[in-house]
Amino acid sequence: MSLCTLILVDDHPLMRDALRNLFDAEPGFQVLGEASEGAEAVQKCLELDPDVVLMDIRMPGMDGIEATAQIVQQAPRSKVLALTTFSTLEYVVPALRAGASGYLVKDARHEEIVSAVLQVREDEMTLSQSVANSLANNVLGDVPVPSVRRGRTETAHTVPQETPAATNQQSFVPDLTTRELETLRWIAKGLNNNEIADQMKVSHGSVKAYVSQLCDKLGARDRVQVLIAGIQSGLVEPELTDDMTQ
Repeated sequence: MSLCTLILVDDHPLMRDALRNLFDAEPGFQVLGEASEGAEAVQKCLELDPDVVLMDIRMPGMDGIEATAQIVQQAPRSKVLALTTFSTLEYVVPALRAGASGYLVKDARHEEIVSAVLQVREDEMTLSQSVANSLANNVLGDVPVPSVRRGRTETAHTVPQETPAATNQQSFVPDLTTRELETLRWIAKGLNNNEIADQMKVSHGSVKAYVSQLCDKLGARDRVQVLIAGIQSGLVEPELTDDMTQ
């Protein structure tokens, strides 16, 4: 696998130092630069072209949400992973709508942060446990639910079946193909592209094409927004188990 390049964005120098030390100790990563606020992050991203930007949300000057939106528009190759103290929806939803490819809270374990960066680079969705729960509760009308699975599993899966909600709401997206709809249901179960390819018996490239088509048809920017749009339209419900987010 090629080197994963990063920019670290946080207004606290100690946090940036901790993240730099973490990735300096991990093979396969290179920290290209740091920024202490959003405008500086956008400029560094344009200059250095990183694979992933680790983005704090609340910072002086331009905040992480506005910086994320500008990076997505001006440097779309770079993926943004929000890494912040705040897990409430007032921060999560704007960050995802701005184009963040994932959202972690700062109490994540070191190995979770490393895994999340790699997933985001490969266009995979990653959410902290508390964030996934809050998002699912909100989308499903504040119904208490267990945590959403992390997308890494050793167990076999059965093909997700069409729910009554999907049957009633499919008219809102009449042009989804059978393969696209199946892909959407696997995304709702938390599988990454490689796992979906295994389940569907197709290539990784085919799954990426299905996800791209879903983005176009659902008006979504990435897998996170595909899942949100799919749930809101009633096409799918998130698969809820005990072991999700990375």
